[in-house]
Amino acid sequence: MDGYYKGRRVLEYRTMGDFTKGQNFVQHLLPHPWAGTGHVVYNGSLYYNKHQSNILVQYHFRSRSVLLQRSLSGAGYNNTFPYSWGGSSDIDLMADETGLWVVSRLDPGSLEVLQSWDTGFPKRSAGEAFMICGTLYVTNSHLAGAKVHFAYNTNTSTYEYTDIPFHNQYSHISMMDYNPRERALYTWNNGHQVLYNVTLFHVIQSDG
Repeated sequence: MDGYYKGRRVLEYRTMGDFTKGQNFVQHLLPHPWAGTGHVVYNGSLYYNKHQSNILVQYHFRSRSVLLQRSLSGAGYNNTFPYSWGGSSDIDLMADETGLWVVSRLDPGSLEVLQSWDTGFPKRSAGEAFMICGTLYVTNSHLAGAKVHFAYNTNTSTYEYTDIPFHNQYSHISMMDYNPRERALYTWNNGHQVLYNVTLFHVIQSDG
């Protein structure tokens, strides 16, 4: 999906190799344009924010049709609550091992909000964010020198400040999403698609 404003054209590539070469793609033309870069593909559908609204749209690739539209109550749009870089990034859809998110947990079949959390982190001070295993990770900038600065655990409703360096090679990240199947972070960084492998460490507590 090219750009963050009023686009409608989605290119679907069979492999990462085809994507890097710009070949062997299927084109989808969405009936409604998008806003921002916070869209996600989940279970064969594209979930995205409809332009100039707080409406979420579910577009099914195989049937080439919109299955669902639903307003996300209370969500800002048109740069009301964007990330630090702007770009109509108010609504950021994410998927992880536990489901579909927009910092609220969503039912992917109805787009109904199942539960919401107030992380307390100011959105305009965040560069980008992503979910892994129900925890929201936030970077402190979209520019060079960015760090993963904040983590909010939705299972316990607790947060901590972190200091994890993040190599921002091209100095302007405008999209970041975790792929739970590949355990990799996908980012769009100043015209470059960059992938980061993610290693998860599980802390095992013992009563002994």
